[in-house]
Amino acid sequence: MRPIASHPLFLAALLALPAAHAAPTALAGLGGGVCTAAGVNDSGAATGQCRSAAGDFLPTYWAAGSSVALPLRGLELDGPCEALGIARDGQIAGNCELGEQGERLPVVWRAPSLPSALPEVLNGRTGDDRAAAVAINAAGAVVGISTSPGGKDVPVIWKSGQTAATSLPVPGTLPPLLTPVTECRVMALDSAATPAAVGSCDLRQGGVVAVRWTANALGGYSVTMLPGVPGGSGCIATAINAAGYIAGTCEDAVGDMAAVRWRPTLGAPALLRGLPRDAAAGQQVFAADIGASGLVVGNYIAGDGRSRSFVWAPADAPANEDALDLGLLGGSQAYARQIADNGRILGMTDTAQGAQIAFSWTPTNEMQDLGTLGGHTNLPAAMSANGAWIVGVSTDSAGHRRAYRIGPSKNAAAARADTAAASEGISEGGYPSFELINPMPACSDKDSRCSTWINNGFCSSTFYTVAQKAQYCAASCRLCGK
Repeated sequence: MRPIASHPLFLAALLALPAAHAAPTALAGLGGGVCTAAGVNDSGAATGQCRSAAGDFLPTYWAAGSSVALPLRGLELDGPCEALGIARDGQIAGNCELGEQGERLPVVWRAPSLPSALPEVLNGRTGDDRAAAVAINAAGAVVGISTSPGGKDVPVIWKSGQTAATSLPVPGTLPPLLTPVTECRVMALDSAATPAAVGSCDLRQGGVVAVRWTANALGGYSVTMLPGVPGGSGCIATAINAAGYIAGTCEDAVGDMAAVRWRPTLGAPALLRGLPRDAAAGQQVFAADIGASGLVVGNYIAGDGRSRSFVWAPADAPANEDALDLGLLGGSQAYARQIADNGRILGMTDTAQGAQIAFSWTPTNEMQDLGTLGGHTNLPAAMSANGAWIVGVSTDSAGHRRAYRIGPSKNAAAARADTAAASEGISEGGYPSFELINPMPACSDKDSRCSTWINNGFCSSTFYTVAQKAQYCAASCRLCGK
């Protein structure tokens, strides 16, 4: 993989720097000694599960600015529930059991700051006998499944504020003709109240196809199959951003897995082929998430058979599709999970001693250990869409697993300004603008790696502007006084 300066979009990303994070702060529990975190929103409000003094695991809410745990009511007193995530306005989605038979129902807590408030039940499709929620997006829309009495699962969306399920259709011919698809699953929603969704469907003749669902004028959804790689056998779509750009993974003609990015127009996808091909093991590259600016984050299998993480700025130019390896923190593998709107990447890696720890990556700070609550491990669960907040589970000095929250090290107003700066200049292609602010004085290099970069053709390449070269390697590129 190339060094960071070998792609101008990484240079642009350097201009919008996210706020640094503080150390993890333990979130209080409910007396049972164990808590797990599930989600956090842009204000820092979080949700998860905690064990009570009676030994029950209860859905839990931590308000923004507070570490006090508030248990959420179930559909019946002390009825089992789980919390899945939290929306921008604080709504929490989950599932609760009801009755002696333990019927499991999808629910939303509309006002989690009121512990006495009952959750609102989300209804399955008419005629189905059960349903379940899977995730909630920033606007409060919930995705899940509705199951027929015969056991057939159908993906559904509950639009923000609604309790009626909207079915997501399978692609193919209209009934009564046989569809080529047997089953579909949703992998991600965008951030709208009536969101677009992406995922994959199993083909009747074998294989899998990536799909996108979009709302139609009749109040329902339409489905479109995404084009794959010529000669390949299938794709899955794993993430979609607000601009409609989709990240996923496709199998190519020789059986390798490649990370891909589809434009909203759904033409042929851009393919990440910047990783060295292993003649024996092949190429295994998987997309995990896509940010607001179009950056794709994912993981690949290195030559030693272990997972490594990358960030990729698709250029729609096959010869220039390359990615940046995010590095390691003394261990041998890394797993990137999520990219925020400000470009911050959250993931998990290991240390030289084999401990699992959470990492944050930005173009300026590169991979950073997020710390622990005094123990050796830190398992990240989620990051807010604006990149300001992270939640997860860490061990303390006594070895107990506790939920934590990490926030920005400066005030919230400054963090919001960082996010706004990172989102400025979104172009038709979905990337930050290339305008360079406060260029470095002539005759100086900003980065110590300029000598390596110029050996890779940074100074001589016409792919980069003179302003970009002067910004980072003015002396090495001999641009003094220009």
